[in-house]
Amino acid sequence: MVATDAVSDRVKNTKETRAEQTIEDRWRDQSRRALEDSKMYPPAHAYTGRTVEVTKDLGMAYKQLDSILSRNQVRQTLRLTERHEKKGVKRRRLRSERWRKQFANEVRKKVQLVMKIRDRGA
Repeated sequence: MVATDAVSDRVKNTKETRAEQTIEDRWRDQSRRALEDSKMYPPAHAYTGRTVEVTKDLGMAYKQLDSILSRNQVRQTLRLTERHEKKGVKRRRLRSERWRKQFANEVRKKVQLVMKIRDRGA
């Protein structure tokens, strides 16, 4: 009860101070927050999505990096770009990949449906 009163008082005080602030004060506060955010979250670069911080356990960091690379299909893309792929071959490969993905999704849905029916006791 006391904690909720303190929170509601803090919210009221924040609203009151916002109303009392001048435009210059608001601008200064937002600029300060934007500067802090830019320092905390630097702009993206080529390695942003593939960076893992290494602490004590090197094996765990390597495993994390490996999972990121497999999730983003970096190895597959690298293998495909090693050699030129003809337009027709690429078109057939992409059609096949789309079909396989769609088929796997449909099978997954059917299995979930069967499991749900079994759980009901049928």
